[in-house]
Amino acid sequence: MLASVLQRFSFIGWLRFWLLDRNYNKAVPAMLVGLCLILTVISTLLLRDFDPTSFGSIVKAFLPILALGGLTVAMLMYRYLEATALVILFVSTLINDGVSTGTDTKLTFTFLALLLWSVIWLFRKVIVERSFNLRPSTANWPILFFCIVVLISYVWSGAFPEKEASYMIAQKSMVRLMTALILIVSPLTYVLFSNLMRSPLSFKIIVWWFIAFGLVTAVMRLVLGYVIPPLNVRGQLPTWVCALALGQVLFNKNLAWYIRLGLLIPIGLWCQISLGLGISWLSGWVPIVAVMGVLITLYSRKLLIVGLVLVAVWGALNFDFVSETFAGEQDESGGTRSTAWARTFGVVEKHLLFGAGPAGYEYYFHAYGYYDVGVGLADLSHNNYIDIIAQTGVIGFVIWIWMWIGQGWMMWKLFNKRIEDPFYSALRYSLVACYPAILVCMMLGDWITPFPYTQGLGGIDYTIWSWMLSGLAIALYYFTPPKKPAGQLVDLASSPTLADGSAS
Repeated sequence: MLASVLQRFSFIGWLRFWLLDRNYNKAVPAMLVGLCLILTVISTLLLRDFDPTSFGSIVKAFLPILALGGLTVAMLMYRYLEATALVILFVSTLINDGVSTGTDTKLTFTFLALLLWSVIWLFRKVIVERSFNLRPSTANWPILFFCIVVLISYVWSGAFPEKEASYMIAQKSMVRLMTALILIVSPLTYVLFSNLMRSPLSFKIIVWWFIAFGLVTAVMRLVLGYVIPPLNVRGQLPTWVCALALGQVLFNKNLAWYIRLGLLIPIGLWCQISLGLGISWLSGWVPIVAVMGVLITLYSRKLLIVGLVLVAVWGALNFDFVSETFAGEQDESGGTRSTAWARTFGVVEKHLLFGAGPAGYEYYFHAYGYYDVGVGLADLSHNNYIDIIAQTGVIGFVIWIWMWIGQGWMMWKLFNKRIEDPFYSALRYSLVACYPAILVCMMLGDWITPFPYTQGLGGIDYTIWSWMLSGLAIALYYFTPPKKPAGQLVDLASSPTLADGSAS
């Protein structure tokens, strides 16, 4: 009883009631005016010793303005959470750059935006709405538990390191923290996309943006020989472009023949780049083959058989080339990766429950002298499954597998959902096909969560796409396209009917 009274009349509760509930329209403008006055005073004080020739002095003088700009961005993100998701997608493809940390690593604009977006969403859910209802998904609970395990692993690995690695773990606390945040923000992006994507226009923007961006950058790659910076075509972009484009080609019966033909262009260009120019790089073409194979199987088994026959004939006619290619791949990475996995498991044996912590097994590789007789970065696992068990231990790995099994169940439910609209039905097949491609990608490299000493922390700019598409699949499952009235056109921006559930 006493606890209930104290909770009801606590200072924070009283403050929230008077500022956010009862006097919101007066409190918010007053707080903003007060903040502007405070920042003006601070700016005046900082400008007293202003030196226009000193970069540090300029940055210091404009800190209040930057703070006010950041607050404005945060308020816009709070008001337009769904639109923010689309902006972050645009940023991840258009600006592969970020803020320097004084080392070779940058905090990319995509990562910073994702972090701020996640914090604002949590603030809105916990503080303002005081309700944490999510669209039900069998991946929700494992995501929560995995985020908790990442935090435990970060603290645990820093508190109880082996003596030989303790100095490096203490030295690299910022890298470890940023890696932990990436491991948390990535699945949170899945949750946000699955719960915030509600407008029909958002689904269409995501699909056509990937396809259009993929077409432009593929042309650059073939014509110029490179993609103009800071455009981002790293990671598995070709896989997701081919998945979304081929899904529309095969399953969207409303597409005109010339649009269908046009969609085959980015598919053909990226197949030429990945299977032609980059055939020796398994990570470049195996996921594309996987996603296209699944889509063709879902469309027509006869067409799949024809495709397999053509591939077999091509392989027979180019047997020497195929043999040399796979032999080269085996020599370059096959043996070194199996050695790296064995060494990684050697670290896991001594850190079984919570692993070596985010980015941690790299430091034990140094401590154990692996690099003294190794071959550099090839000694690292280049495998998301191995990375997760090494960083978060058996507990984190079991939850990780549980999370993807849960996602697989939701994909099965989406696959069996009846969707009448041709565009959304085709999108369903594309997203279902992306799921096995993601599982394959995790085996071939750290393409789903970046390891800081292989892809670098900036790898989140392209690993995040798999989480966005996975979350989009859940949003599509709970989405009902607006019905087209007889004799009228559908407004693409109109709000759809949702079949939201209650708490996860």
